[in-house]
Amino acid sequence: MQSVIEMLVAKGVDYLNVYALADDLLPGAIKAAEGSQTKVLGLTVLTHFSEEYCQKHFRRSLRETVRHFAEVALDRGCHGIILPGTALDVVQDLQTIKVVPGVRPTWYQDTRHEEEIEPRIAVEQGADCLVCGSPIMKATNKIAALKRVLSEMIG
Repeated sequence: MQSVIEMLVAKGVDYLNVYALADDLLPGAIKAAEGSQTKVLGLTVLTHFSEEYCQKHFRRSLRETVRHFAEVALDRGCHGIILPGTALDVVQDLQTIKVVPGVRPTWYQDTRHEEEIEPRIAVEQGADCLVCGSPIMKATNKIAALKRVLSEMIG
């Protein structure tokens, strides 16, 4: 992990992610980004995972799993976290970068994410960065789709 981060830092990457699940392996790897502009974000729970998945594999609720891995990531030195937008309220008290994937405006439907959130709601609940790839990238008119998502973010 450390060598990958070193390579990404050398390439000038602004953000990269690591699995918070890596726990004690994180500090040494994150050290590779020290002194650079690169921010290391700890991935808590994938938006593809459901409540049932978290109960089965982590023996706790999705929300408890997000909080646990957010604390692990930050305790190990991550600069921020990646989490489902549906769990933003459980990390509201954490002063860190919060990145939310699986952002889906109401006009776009797919089945890729178990945990989806609308752009405006994600912003209102404290997300710093939104990942809204498919609604824009799969649109016939990508510029119009981007403008529509941006307008929804500010309500």
